[in-house]
Amino acid sequence: MKHESIVVVYDSCQAIAEEIADKLGAETVSVQSLNNRQIENCQSLVLAVEFQNDGPLSPHWQYACQMLRGASLSGKNVAVMVALGNSRDNGIYAESFFSELRQNGAHIVGEQLYAGTSGWNTDNWICSVSPNL
Repeated sequence: MKHESIVVVYDSCQAIAEEIADKLGAETVSVQSLNNRQIENCQSLVLAVEFQNDGPLSPHWQYACQMLRGASLSGKNVAVMVALGNSRDNGIYAESFFSELRQNGAHIVGEQLYAGTSGWNTDNWICSVSPNL
């Protein structure tokens, strides 16, 4: 049974997003089709964010970030997984992204997960964030 109260947003990492959604009983949405209604109707968001190799958000996520700035995130729990990018250099960009989400009222839950880095484990991350979603 899927809970529309949790939405997992992804770009090119659909398989990982679907795995997370299955374990959380959530809905998946491509960042390219994300709309304000989905943002406003959910209680929690899981964002599988992608950065470019040189640091900034990927173009699709830049557009979504504009949408997230315009939506009320007050009272929403947000978990972030960095799905693509260079984790050594994305820390500054990720913190800026989190800061924007917090300024718009989001409550960031758990630590961000950098997929593909040594020691990353989706199951452990899901267990750590799921009680707060």
